[in-house]
Amino acid sequence: MFNVISYTLHVTRSTLYVISYNILMLSAIIPTLTNEQGLFKLVNQLKKIKDIEIIIVDNKPNENKKEKLKNFIYLPQSKNLGFAKAVNIGAKKTKGKWLLILNDDIEQITQKLIKKMLNFAQKNHLDAVSPVLQKPSGEIENYGYKVLPIGKVQLITHNQSPIITNNIIDGLTAACLFIKTEVFEKVSGFDESFFAYLEDVDLFLRLKKQGFRFGIDPKTFVIHNHMTTSSKMGYFKEKQDFVNWIRIILKNWGVKKIIRYFPGIIIERGRNLSGLIKKMVKVYFS
Repeated sequence: MFNVISYTLHVTRSTLYVISYNILMLSAIIPTLTNEQGLFKLVNQLKKIKDIEIIIVDNKPNENKKEKLKNFIYLPQSKNLGFAKAVNIGAKKTKGKWLLILNDDIEQITQKLIKKMLNFAQKNHLDAVSPVLQKPSGEIENYGYKVLPIGKVQLITHNQSPIITNNIIDGLTAACLFIKTEVFEKVSGFDESFFAYLEDVDLFLRLKKQGFRFGIDPKTFVIHNHMTTSSKMGYFKEKQDFVNWIRIILKNWGVKKIIRYFPGIIIERGRNLSGLIKKMVKVYFS
């Protein structure tokens, strides 16, 4: 009798082990356009990690990228679809329980970091989590952000808390974002009307409204080479910021909030427009 029980337990444990091993925990999605150097560097880091699915959605494919990325899930697009739609396309191909959405200008993604982030999320019952974004100079980019009612992001650059959650912040930057696949699907992913920029602000406003929990591990860091692609695109970012803030406000504020903060909203949009005009002039005369 003892031997039968032992054998049964042995088989059960072996079966459980096989099942758990076959459940893929993480799918990395990398939308990319022109930053080939950053992309290849990031992929080389990711391929050293065990049990990770790597999906590249290429908005500007070429033969060099096709050849070097042929061993991964490579999804070339016929035209530039933007960040939000590219991520959504990649998410439909994933098998992982978690998504890791990555800019192609992120560095220092390691097995240890991934383990820490997923453990941190589990321990604190989080549906989405991010490490701290750090500039190459060592300066902190942000510990998340607050969304001001005038339509402006206030980055949190100093931290005094052992855990930063949506009790303190309104959102995380999607440059290096871990989010449960089922949660991303429940909110229908990114709003694809946001071609690029501020799509993460809109996403987290929706996540927070629907009661999902998210946060940042203030002891875990990655390097973000900010504006690697957009710095080469003239006034594209300024134009997207102006249009997308109007889109966020109309979509998420409600009539009462818009009326209450209307003077501040108009002033802030004026600043956006002024920045756009200055950049257009600079590009035109350069």
